[in-house]
Amino acid sequence: RSGNLLLAGGGHGAAKGMVVVWDVKTGDRIFEVGDELDSVLGADISADQSLIALGGPGKVVRIYATADGSLLHELKKHTDWIYSVSFSPDGVLLATGDRNGGLFVWEAYTGREYSMLSGHTGSVTDLAWRPDSNILASASEDATIRLWEMENGTQVKSLTGHPGGVTSLA
Repeated sequence: RSGNLLLAGGGHGAAKGMVVVWDVKTGDRIFEVGDELDSVLGADISADQSLIALGGPGKVVRIYATADGSLLHELKKHTDWIYSVSFSPDGVLLATGDRNGGLFVWEAYTGREYSMLSGHTGSVTDLAWRPDSNILASASEDATIRLWEMENGTQVKSLTGHPGGVTSLA
């Protein structure tokens, strides 16, 4: 989020997946985390750059420490491939969405489930936070964008207008 690092998740389907981080100014590869058995489909780095979260076809969200690459948490509530992963701007929460419409919010540093946000009937393809971290927007192949308030985990708005589904938002 500072603009100093570039993070990319990927890999080879059914073979290997990881997240790699580069220094934008020098182009140097700083570190990599994850040893997935499939591609990484969603990944993010926390605002303070101390945590990296990733998810993919394995249906497990993994949170790593950037200091030493150690695995801190494995979050196993998703029932399908994880497509989207996003830390809140304040770094307190982590949102993750899957191919089955599952949308969860976690406490970033403890790995505890904070909220399950029910409403999407299609894949959750992208996530975006309001800068104050109080509202999460989720995009879905069910043709909706939903806005969620974090204090109670309630939906505050649903927007439609993309009959083919929504694939990204900012």
